[in-house]
Amino acid sequence: MPTFRTGFANSTLQRVLVIPFVILVLCLAGVIYWASHRSGESAGREFSREVLLSMVERVNQATERYLQGARVALQAVAPDPIFSPSENTFTTLQFDDDLDRLEQRMWVATGFFPTTNDYVYFAAADGRFVGVNRRPDRIELRLQERGGMPRNVYSVSGPGRRLGIVRTDNYDARSRPWFKNAVAKGQESWSAVYTDFTTLEPTFTLTKPVYANPGTTGDKALIGVAATDLSLKQLTDFFQSLTISRNGVAFIVERSGGVIATSTNEKLYRLQDKALVRLMAEQSESPLLRQAYANVMRWQQSGASFERPLSREFDGDEGKIQVGATLLRDPAGLEWITIVAVPRSDFIGNVASVLFESLAIGLVAVFMVLVLGFSLLQWVLRDIRKLTRAAQSIGQGEPLEPLNIQRGDEIGQLAKSFQEMERNLRTDKLTGVLNRESLISQIEFRQRSGVGQHALKFTLLFVDLDRFKQVNDEHGHDAGDKVLIEITRRLKAALRAYDDVARFGGDEFVVYLHGIDNQRSVDAVCEKLRTVVELPIDTGGGLTVQVGASIGVAKFPADGPDIDTLIKVADMRMFDAKKAGKAELQQTEP
Repeated sequence: MPTFRTGFANSTLQRVLVIPFVILVLCLAGVIYWASHRSGESAGREFSREVLLSMVERVNQATERYLQGARVALQAVAPDPIFSPSENTFTTLQFDDDLDRLEQRMWVATGFFPTTNDYVYFAAADGRFVGVNRRPDRIELRLQERGGMPRNVYSVSGPGRRLGIVRTDNYDARSRPWFKNAVAKGQESWSAVYTDFTTLEPTFTLTKPVYANPGTTGDKALIGVAATDLSLKQLTDFFQSLTISRNGVAFIVERSGGVIATSTNEKLYRLQDKALVRLMAEQSESPLLRQAYANVMRWQQSGASFERPLSREFDGDEGKIQVGATLLRDPAGLEWITIVAVPRSDFIGNVASVLFESLAIGLVAVFMVLVLGFSLLQWVLRDIRKLTRAAQSIGQGEPLEPLNIQRGDEIGQLAKSFQEMERNLRTDKLTGVLNRESLISQIEFRQRSGVGQHALKFTLLFVDLDRFKQVNDEHGHDAGDKVLIEITRRLKAALRAYDDVARFGGDEFVVYLHGIDNQRSVDAVCEKLRTVVELPIDTGGGLTVQVGASIGVAKFPADGPDIDTLIKVADMRMFDAKKAGKAELQQTEP
């Protein structure tokens, strides 16, 4: 023991470095704890507000995409008129109400979003009816040849392939509320929520009246009504798949208080004497849902606007509750309120507990400094070696592997700079998709990796936008850029996760379809891409434009052994398709 005291007393450097360092760490930990405790409440409030606003926006956007699927399905059955920017007029497409051809269109429509729009149908003004319903156990064709006849429900395996009659019923679509509502409004619209007579579930329907002479100023001749159903159960299943927080809740309500969808597990309706009784927000089993709805309604009555996401808080059963709310409007007439409510404790947890743990970790760290010092040195050198290899890869044009450097110092900033440099080299700045060189590099890598039984199969689609030059000439390059960005978003949304889109310059895109070389599948994808491209595009300021797409196809390895050959083949076929489209347009013009 005396020897230890003498050694420690003679170790001036040890006393100067270790003792002040320990005292400094303890003082610093105490100051941090005190400051964090004071600022924790304010920081928690601001953090939860920002997170809630972002969460409400994401929920609203996801719901809008869910509802947009119904509109896409109806577009496949009854397309809107085509806008001609040069003449500033709309050209109405001739609607063919032949039931057999409508059935084929409905197979396509129900195939876009089969888990959402599984039932698409058309009711003619003369009483005829055709509908394709993709049930979980079978696919049904519901067919009524003319008014007054019974409706036959067939089990089918494809367009025109009927396996047998499932049932026959007496049905007149013209007497249904959704049909009357569509005729009364005279435009695409949503019905009120009603009970589906087959599933006995609450359902609402998107309807679109079809007229023989929509451009006339007098009475329009009604051909019929195209429609598709969305079940509230489907929308609720979608909401229950969302990750809100440990105790949070997200829901959509009508202004009347009827719950449209909720992330809770309660049922949205009950059957009473075969009548549908809707769940009202104030009757919910969730106290948090009831309290959030009551406060949102109170804020609305006091003049709060929900046109943009609004975040406020109130005192609830679980302490401070942060609420985000915004109005969800749909062009077809929906007007709902999206609400997300989360206890603030879900965001910040037990602040005091976390701070005590941090203080304890700091004390332990004092005694581990010497051991960790060497490890820290190796860690720094390891990250520097990664950056050296990354610099060599960029210099040689090779793909940059993930650096996995998560640091806040200069080395971390340098790693972010390398990754940003990689993104700038590999992607198109305007649209954010792959550029030409990056797509070719990725395909060549897959070709090298796919050998033997795992030989690569893929198809390239060369997509050239029609009438895009008119948009630039007539409305300016800003409008053209918005069109390119929107077309890119639509192409990506229409493809699978393992397919790719690349911009080759101007208004040309190349689509990579992984593992697809079947002509029928390729044709289906091409038709789907043309459909989404041809939808009207809002460029802002009340201006809506519309472009088309000419698509050339090249398959690997049938059409060429290398990427350059495949691109040339797809480009030539695209050019042929564009010429054929122009010739067809000239023949149809008066």
